[in-house]
Amino acid sequence: MPEYSVGACQSIGTRSFSNAKRYVLPRFSFIDEYTQRQWAKHFAIRARQNGECEDSIKNCLLDVMRYRSNQKRIDMLELRRRCQRANGDKLVKNGLLERIKNQPLIPQTFRYDRAIGVEIECCRPDGRKIELPVWSRETGDGSIRSFPNTQPVEYKILLKRSELEMRLHRFCSLISDHKVNTSCGLHVHLDCRGRVEADVRAIAKRMTAWLIALKEFVPESRRNNNDYAALSFSETNRYRAVNFTAFRKYKTLEIRLHSGTVDYTKIIAWIRLVELLFVLNTKPKAGAQGVAALSQLPLTEYERSYWLKRHAQLNPAQYTSTTPNPENE
Repeated sequence: MPEYSVGACQSIGTRSFSNAKRYVLPRFSFIDEYTQRQWAKHFAIRARQNGECEDSIKNCLLDVMRYRSNQKRIDMLELRRRCQRANGDKLVKNGLLERIKNQPLIPQTFRYDRAIGVEIECCRPDGRKIELPVWSRETGDGSIRSFPNTQPVEYKILLKRSELEMRLHRFCSLISDHKVNTSCGLHVHLDCRGRVEADVRAIAKRMTAWLIALKEFVPESRRNNNDYAALSFSETNRYRAVNFTAFRKYKTLEIRLHSGTVDYTKIIAWIRLVELLFVLNTKPKAGAQGVAALSQLPLTEYERSYWLKRHAQLNPAQYTSTTPNPENE
């Protein structure tokens, strides 16, 4: 709150009398009462010096008091309105979030121009409660074998591509204590809105060829999982590594090959790999498998290093070295 000197108050009081011969209180609610009384006092002194009658001076000072009283009431009403508006905004926001949570988890709900969908199958510890973001849903899944003291759960998240890394990392942090086993899977939905069915069918066939060549980069439990992620193309069966039927229902292409995980590094690496396969216009060279097929992809050094390390972890037999026997040489 500003402080005014006695000289300033005298000057304002004098100018007020000289200009209008009536004390006009400045319309600033932040001026303190003491300063206003000082202004009125010096106005009264100036008025007496100029022979103004006491009634006139009294009326002017009463105007000051009335103004201040009205200003206090106005400030109080404004404060009350602000509080009501803040509470109302909070209620509106909560109501809006509830309405969004009840709507389908599709890009149109959030007006995403380009979206990535992720389905994470895992086992949640009993009694664990999670406040899910508005762009995620929780469902059950009867195909998951749960651990003791856990319950099977499938989390569906829909992410704007430009915010994928940030929000996915946040979500993985929320479920870092969840467990997975060989009955769990990771499904990625690639946005195909704006594409005709024939183009998506051709993309699905190319991606199926790549995943057959790259199957060594997923665990053994997923390579021959014909029940939920068979390595073949189908027009009608959704239990394929590349689910083409998802386009007719969701306008997406679903990749179901990866094993279940709640690890951010594994999930983001897999998403980036399938995004690359999605835009490639060629199939792998005939007979190329594993590392040979990987070498045909335009990966960054970090991504190539990650997948080579992953290949060594998942295929230890290929990296077992034998000690040469001099007698046989």
